[in-house]
Amino acid sequence: MRGTIVILGTTIALAPIGCGDEPSAEPGPEPSSGTTSAGPASTGDAADSGSGDGSGDGSSSDGSSTGAPPEPYDGEPLELVRDGAWHWFDIEGMRCADGRPSGVGVRAVEGSTGLAVYLKGGGACFNAATCGLSAPLMLTGFEAIEANPYGVLDFDVPDNPLASYDVVYVPYCTGDVHAGTTAGGQVEGVDQPWDFVGHTNIVTALDRLAPTFPEASRLLVMGTSAGGIGALIDFPSIARGWPAAKTFLLDDSGLIFGDEYLAPCLQRTMRDTWGLSEVLGDCPACETPDGGGMAQYYAYLAEHYPDTHFGLVASHRDRTVRLFFGYGNDACAPAAGLPDLGEQTLMDAIDALRGEVLGDRFATYVIDSDEHVWTTTPEFYSVQAAGMPLHAWFDAFLAGEATHVGP
Repeated sequence: MRGTIVILGTTIALAPIGCGDEPSAEPGPEPSSGTTSAGPASTGDAADSGSGDGSGDGSSSDGSSTGAPPEPYDGEPLELVRDGAWHWFDIEGMRCADGRPSGVGVRAVEGSTGLAVYLKGGGACFNAATCGLSAPLMLTGFEAIEANPYGVLDFDVPDNPLASYDVVYVPYCTGDVHAGTTAGGQVEGVDQPWDFVGHTNIVTALDRLAPTFPEASRLLVMGTSAGGIGALIDFPSIARGWPAAKTFLLDDSGLIFGDEYLAPCLQRTMRDTWGLSEVLGDCPACETPDGGGMAQYYAYLAEHYPDTHFGLVASHRDRTVRLFFGYGNDACAPAAGLPDLGEQTLMDAIDALRGEVLGDRFATYVIDSDEHVWTTTPEFYSVQAAGMPLHAWFDAFLAGEATHVGP
């Protein structure tokens, strides 16, 4: 999240705002007006085959939170236009935190057998201050797509690694890292209730998306910032839509640390505010009596999806991660001003994550920087770590050959 962060006050009213990483400094290219499956766009503000997750039988390894075999995604397919331009589809049942309707953007190309599902980021709402920080980033409709048309989302770049993929753009306007299941949630200091329904939105979209792209043999699930955490948490639900596809999961700057670095009290706050226990229910180790345990979700994914390629991109000194996770300082004591987890603490947390939690199942690319998010920025094509360009590492990741890179 580049740019200046401003606190909007300690008591906020939920205004009609939408979803995203953050507004870009420059306007993006005008997307095609396209076609919709349910009316006009909302304006509120190649080809390997293989086993995807090895489950396919409706058992708990599919990531369902109930333990029962999941129902198939069998909604009405979207009416695609395979012209390489963005088209917006309102999807009935998807909504933002303030109740505004939402949907997905789709860019489809002729002959594609690869599908990329991108989850946009844009902060997280779990107290009055963070809700104030995140509210202006909550975008939906074409406004969300226009907010970050760079990196792997810039299809004017000839070397874009996703040029031959169909791409689904999931906006972010719920403030719950795409993982919430709580409608009408209350946050102290926030005037109006928030619909923390990010996970509900994902499942609702999948009911239309899986029938739209039934032939996809490669599935990339990726997200940035809050969308990166959402990509992790929602991966089982998304992978269930393409059980025969070769699967890839890439998390850019959406980090979950062990309890030593991500305070259990803060984990509990997020879990209770957003209703995460319902989504993480198949991972008993992900919730400990003191509120911690969320980092165990990495091990859960690695165990239940042995054929999936996992990747993580991060900055060693990421100032945005330091801010949000800094709210766990001093046992979640109220912060005076903007908190900071601490530069050295963050570096230690990332090193511990790579060395003690992720192991060899997650290829990592760590940049010595305090910037936040890389794959959907212009720097995607220029930044390097340990002499390797990020775009080259991304290519290796999609080939199943990425390794650990960086400090």
